[in-house]
Amino acid sequence: MENRSSTAQRVFFATLLITLTFRTVLAARLPITGDEAYFYFWGRYPAFGFYDHPPMVGWWLAALRQISDHPLMLRLPALLAPVFIAWLARRMLRPRGDELAWQAATLILLLPLNAWNVAITTDVPLMVFGFATVAWYLRALRTGRPVDFLLCGLLLGGALLSKYFAGLLALAIAGHLLWRPNAARLRALLLVIAGALPQAVAQAYWNSQHCWPNVMFNLVNRHDTAGWSLKTPALYLVSVVYVLTPLLLWGLLRHWRARPAGDDREASALRWFVGLPFGVFALLSAVKRIGLHWLAAFTAPAVLLFLRHADAGQRRAALRFAAGFALAHYLLIVGVAAVPLQWFARLSSYPGLVMTLAPQALNEALAPWRGRFAIASDGYSAAVTMGFNLGEYVFVFGPGSSHARHDDMLTDLRALEGRDILIVRKEADRGQDDERYFERIERKVIEVRGVRFHLTEGHGFRYPVYRDAVLDEIRRRWYQVPAWLPSGPCYFCDRYFPERACHR
Repeated sequence: MENRSSTAQRVFFATLLITLTFRTVLAARLPITGDEAYFYFWGRYPAFGFYDHPPMVGWWLAALRQISDHPLMLRLPALLAPVFIAWLARRMLRPRGDELAWQAATLILLLPLNAWNVAITTDVPLMVFGFATVAWYLRALRTGRPVDFLLCGLLLGGALLSKYFAGLLALAIAGHLLWRPNAARLRALLLVIAGALPQAVAQAYWNSQHCWPNVMFNLVNRHDTAGWSLKTPALYLVSVVYVLTPLLLWGLLRHWRARPAGDDREASALRWFVGLPFGVFALLSAVKRIGLHWLAAFTAPAVLLFLRHADAGQRRAALRFAAGFALAHYLLIVGVAAVPLQWFARLSSYPGLVMTLAPQALNEALAPWRGRFAIASDGYSAAVTMGFNLGEYVFVFGPGSSHARHDDMLTDLRALEGRDILIVRKEADRGQDDERYFERIERKVIEVRGVRFHLTEGHGFRYPVYRDAVLDEIRRRWYQVPAWLPSGPCYFCDRYFPERACHR
């Protein structure tokens, strides 16, 4: 037994060294992506809330950028989150044996999203606070101490400040405690609620003073493409197989109906933490595509549940498969990084790849306009990517989409009246109405790594025309707050349309 524990420990530290080294190199060398650049500007202009998500990742980035804006520094939480979760999982499982505890930690490091991801997004703080919530809830079940249930609620509040998928953890806790309720369970639930309530109330208040943007984005605006489909459930199934790996998922399904032995309260709680989120996503997949990153925060509890049932042979098989799968990812990433960027020129996403992976070349091409023109693009990803690489804020010109509309908070178009604006686009067939919004325009094309970027030099911005055409469309499409939400201040309507309401 001692030899097996020592072997498991050595395997863990070898895995930690390899995965952390690879991910550190990748984090240092990979240019900041569009979503990361979007969250970076949250950190550059920190606030108590942001358009589409709660504020935690913005707060973290605000602190990190005080040290450095280098991608490695900004991505530090993403690098360390799997390590923290693995360490915490090991501590949780130590009473069940050192070998099992080390194997759990190793398997968590090797899960696909943990083995290669380095992006700093809202999912990273959710992973940290979410798994800490699970760990403290299981601790509270063991001790029965009120303070542990209260601390679990505080951690859940941190998860709620990270991403609203934390609500699935809250539902799992509520479901577990109310499935067979008694006085002790009801007291425990009230303590968890008491711990999380201040953060939830604070976010609700901030939303009520800012057009309810988180509610509008997550419940109203982002679902314009939703509809019944046979494709999206199939894609979701593939996603679950991928993020959990086939052997771990098969082990979970095989033992799902098994009656927990020993500490059944913890096992039943883990079933709620795994079954409810993945079940809800399965239902949603009938009408909406489920992103891989949506599942990231719920994989570690699945590892714990799997290891409660798996025998030694199943654990070793799962670890071997996960290690081989991680190695395959590393070989693929190294192979892709080794080939010239031009190899991907036929992809429809190639202009975005050039904008992300060859930022210096685009910066040099835009140098003649820097300082003389306010720079804009027609989509948030292009705008924030250019903005990060240029070291200045690039705003969104035009209606944009329902996603990532925090630019509406940061940019006051009234202040640009009469200014010269350079609009950078990846597609030639956009911007036909540019003439309406300026005294005069000039169209130009610059070529960077084989991509033709289409520029509009707009001289003398006509804010009133833009307001009546573009901003009013934005108001009607994305700021029509439903009547069931209380009315309150709205930065968009109060700024541009004080004579009109943003409530339906």
